[in-house]
Parts: sequence; structure tokens; C-alpha cells
Amino acid sequence: MPNRKHQRGVTLIEMMIAMVVSLVLVAGVGTVYFSSKRSYQVRDELSQMNEAGRAALETLRKHLEHAGYATPSKLPLGAYFFVNGDPNLAVQSCGGGKQNIKDPNDFNARSTRDAFNANGDAISVRFLGDNNLFLDAAGGALPDECRVGNAAGMDASLIYNAFHVDNDGSTRDANNRLVPILYALGSNVNNRQPVVNGIENIQFQYGIDTDGNGTADRFVNATNVGAANWESVVSIKVAILVRSLGDVLEANSVRTYNLLDATVTTPSDRYQRAVYTTTIQLRNVVDN
Repeated sequence: MPNRKHQRGVTLIEMMIAMVVSLVLVAGVGTVYFSSKRSYQVRDELSQMNEAGRAALETLRKHLEHAGYATPSKLPLGAYFFVNGDPNLAVQSCGGGKQNIKDPNDFNARSTRDAFNANGDAISVRFLGDNNLFLDAAGGALPDECRVGNAAGMDASLIYNAFHVDNDGSTRDANNRLVPILYALGSNVNNRQPVVNGIENIQFQYGIDTDGNGTADRFVNATNVGAANWESVVSIKVAILVRSLGDVLEANSVRTYNLLDATVTTPSDRYQRAVYTTTIQLRNVVDN
């Protein structure tokens, strides 16, 4: 009778070795998976931050550049910043029962100033509305009856734009924290309008032309411009602190950021932040 080879089972030691090898392989695959997932989340958050920063600065540039516009006829506009401490704005009536400002109290509360709230400064500018330029920063249109050439006086043709950072008291992120928002306020819209989410702080400095050559010789904050120098401002520096809308950092940390002449210290959290800056030339002012 031929010899038969006896079949042997797997020993306990061999089984344990196989299990250990399998666990190592699974752990390696898991590590790669979670690392890749985290890298994707970080890239996605950073991409959103860059887009928010770009959109915020572009909106500010577009509407703050309107400061000092006085129609092609170069009408005498006067002050083109509405500054904290100026006389309160009042509604100017035009023909047909129209008016140039929906709610002046909104602007009286958000005039140009440093440290408007915990989220930084506020800025408010004005310009004359005509058939070439009649929209405010919130998309509201100056009524035809109030535009230059139709209104009885130029005060009725003034359009105001204002910007600040705040929250709406209800919009929250995945961590249940209020989302900071850049707001625009237009004189022909009743309420402030959200522009970009994730803008946590905003700071402004103002370039003063001391020798009349159209170029800023020094930049100062609103407090140090001085009442007599606002009509010499030819440019605006802007710095914004943008915050991710989700956790990015691996551990909570407190960080400090410099925004122009301001130092902002963040709470201990895992949000990623970045500072974005630009300088806006007030071309209407220089050309006048």
C-alpha cells in the first residue's frame, strides 16, 4: 500500500504571525487612507480660503474705487469719506417722492473708524450718482429722479458704500461657531448684505498725499488721518484675516497675525488662517 502524506494544520504560531502581518498591512493602508483624506481636506480648505480672500479684496477694490466719483463734469463733491464724528446723514428727497438713502441710521452707525467692533475697522465712502454710475455696493440703484442732472441739489445724488466684518448671529460652521462675514452696506438697500464668509478681521490704512502729486506720502489709520486731511487721501491699504470654515490644524493653538498696524490674536482652535492685503488707488480723487 502506498504511503500517504499526512496533512498538517496551521500551527498556532503560524496563525499569530499571519494575524500580525495582516494587522500591519491594514494599519498601513488605514494610515495612507486617513493621511490622504486629511491632505485633501486641507487642500480644499486652503483653496476656499484663497477664493474667499480674492473675492473679498476684489469686492472692496471695485466699490471703494468709486469714492470721489463726481461725474465726467468733475462737480465739486467735497468730502468723499463719511467719517465717525461727521454730522449724521439725512435722507434727501428727490422728485416723484424718491430719496437717495433708504435708512441713514445704518450708515450713521457704520461710518469710517478704527476698531468698529471685535472684527476690526469700518469704512464708508461716497460719490455722486449719474446715469453712468448709479449702483451701490449692495446692488441698489439710485432712483432716476435723484441722479445728477435730475435732482434739485447734489446732496440728493450722493451714493454711500460701507464695509465691515461681523456675524449674523445664526450662521454656524461644523464646530457650532458663528461664521465671520464681510458685509457691504449700500445707501439704496435697506439692510447690509453678506459678501464673503470666513473673513474674520479687516483693517484699513489711508494714504495721504501731502505734496499734491497724486501719490501717498504716508499711510495712517483713521484715527491719525486728522479731520483736515481726509480730502488728501488718495489710496487705501486693506488687510483681511481669512479663516477656514473647518478644522485644518492637528491640534488647538493660539496664533498672532499682523494686519497693517493691528495685531490680532486668535482663540485656541484648529482653524487655518491667512492674511491677504492690497492697496486701492482712488483714481477719481487723483483725476479730479
